[in-house]
Amino acid sequence: MNPPIEIKIRELQLRDPFGIARGTRRTVRNLFIRIGDGLGEGAPIYYRGQTVEHMAQLAHEWVVQQPDLERPIDDIIDELVMHYPNETGLWQAIDLALHDALGKKQGASLDQMWSIPQRSDLISSFTIGMDQLDVVMQKVERAAPYPILKIKVGGRQDLETLQAIAQKTGKQLYIDANEGWSAEQTLEYLPIMQQCNVRLIEQPLPDADRDGYRRIMQANHTGIPIIVDESVHGPEDITKWIGLADGINIKLAKCGGLHRARKMINIARDNNLCIMLGCMIESSLGTTAAAHLAPLADYLDLDGAALISNDPFQGMRLDHGEIVMPDGVGIGVSTL
Repeated sequence: MNPPIEIKIRELQLRDPFGIARGTRRTVRNLFIRIGDGLGEGAPIYYRGQTVEHMAQLAHEWVVQQPDLERPIDDIIDELVMHYPNETGLWQAIDLALHDALGKKQGASLDQMWSIPQRSDLISSFTIGMDQLDVVMQKVERAAPYPILKIKVGGRQDLETLQAIAQKTGKQLYIDANEGWSAEQTLEYLPIMQQCNVRLIEQPLPDADRDGYRRIMQANHTGIPIIVDESVHGPEDITKWIGLADGINIKLAKCGGLHRARKMINIARDNNLCIMLGCMIESSLGTTAAAHLAPLADYLDLDGAALISNDPFQGMRLDHGEIVMPDGVGIGVSTL
């Protein structure tokens, strides 16, 4: 007999309006699932047409089918992938809840269960959304404790904004264009970004512009890695980008949870691709789950919970950008 399962949609309020190349948001709505003692969160990937309402509907449908939850988690998630294609946010919520319950049953945190070595140098970037330059600079001022800033770009004042931030802070910068640039723009901007202490560029071009990515890889002599995000969702997408990018961004919401994220890490390492571990705008439940994989990544962008004002959980926190993990078992979060 399966443990009790609860399904709930929560609205998360953003501390500041969050602008990217596709638009601006002030709230997000994520799916939360409890399976016995296990807690899970799923964030819809809106640019793939996912909605939290549809995720909740499918979750209720899945519960009615009374799936066998005594099987290995990997088998359960593989079956979800087959029956609910493209619903990565749904897979994520169920995957996290099952892993959290298993960790609590075994009395171990997820990184202990997987024998992931500890690291003391885990620093996450903090994201600055697109806005008018004066507003962006106010956000940069408030982000003073963070040593690495991730700057959302894709507008008409990108270089002006980037140079202003670099001049004011001198910090390491990650740049995320969310498919908002062309190959010509990227090649023009690369030398300037090198002068501005930019350490990576995330998804500069639309997914379909494979020739543009090839041109950038051939002409990029700055040493700044090109990371693909929207172009790589799960393990099945990675090998298509060998030679077209330097690395991939893994997000639990985008790939469907911890089971598939760990597969992605192994494939990326086998193909000499660097790994960025990111998140959507999620509560401490989702970001703490991802942070258990942080020692396996090269770049970290796990600030999702730091961007919201009504986090219902307490878990991983950022102390001047440093990832500080909770002591609990499973994912390790507690409810507020």
